[in-house]
Amino acid sequence: MRASRRMRVLRPALWATAIVVAFTALLTRALRRPVAVWLETPVEHGGWALLVASAVVATVGLGGASLWHAFVLTRLVRVRRVDLLIAALGVGVLALALAIAAAAAIDAAAARAMLLLALPLWAAGIASASLAMAIFIHLRRGRMPATPGTVLILGAGLRGREVGPLLRRRVERGAELWRRSLEHRPDARIVVSGGQGPDEERTEASAMAEHLVRHLRVPATAIDLEEASTTTRENLERSREFVIGPGRAPLAVVTSEYHAFRTAGLLAKVGIDGVVVGAWTRRSYLPGAVVREALAVAAEHRWWSAGLAAALWSLAAWLLLQQP
Repeated sequence: MRASRRMRVLRPALWATAIVVAFTALLTRALRRPVAVWLETPVEHGGWALLVASAVVATVGLGGASLWHAFVLTRLVRVRRVDLLIAALGVGVLALALAIAAAAAIDAAAARAMLLLALPLWAAGIASASLAMAIFIHLRRGRMPATPGTVLILGAGLRGREVGPLLRRRVERGAELWRRSLEHRPDARIVVSGGQGPDEERTEASAMAEHLVRHLRVPATAIDLEEASTTTRENLERSREFVIGPGRAPLAVVTSEYHAFRTAGLLAKVGIDGVVVGAWTRRSYLPGAVVREALAVAAEHRWWSAGLAAALWSLAAWLLLQQP
């Protein structure tokens, strides 16, 4: 059972990676001759074309999404440090791309060195593009439980003491699923999960429960609150007692669209069987949200990420030493 849950997450990731790698390979083929002229390298040295193709994918994808997030900062309910980090990343990637292009016009060797030293960034861009594609595939292939016994709604940021727009859509989607199942599952439950952040006036779970009762006419007796979690993994682990047991299956976990793929992976890791349902997310918010997901995945696997970055920098240094 656990293996099948993991395969539901692994399959979109494999397809996404294959699509991004295939696109990068095609771009490499198209750029081979222009790059040879631009960087003053032999045409048969296709590695430079691959490096430039990876840089293009990373700059357009990771850099473009991060830069877009910088433009929409004023529309956010709350601007957190991670939002400023994403905006700075976009500006930095764009500045680096322009610097490499300018360097190539003056000194091709300097442009080659800059391209090599940024190798971990290009790899991160390819990985982020694969994650974005995996999120899209997961949403397209997602299945919906007809009559969930339990609907678990994951928390997000509050606006004062009320749910913010992002969280409100999750709550509304969860209430919709719960109400749809009542005809066949009159005992269906809603679980709201979310603790109190350092900049919040109350727990996210209490705000969600209040919104369900006051605005969506869900009886308080049908709601269970989990008010101690501060991360998505904790949302799932601390809600285990409410979602596993007689009459609780099947489980539908409700979160935002961009967050559904990573949540499905965490759900499989903690060993809970269920389906993740994505609530609609404002399109202008999606690019930055996907970058945030990429940063969250990197943080979850920080040692692997650091090790890979160190290995790529070592490779770049070795390649630089081989240059004439």
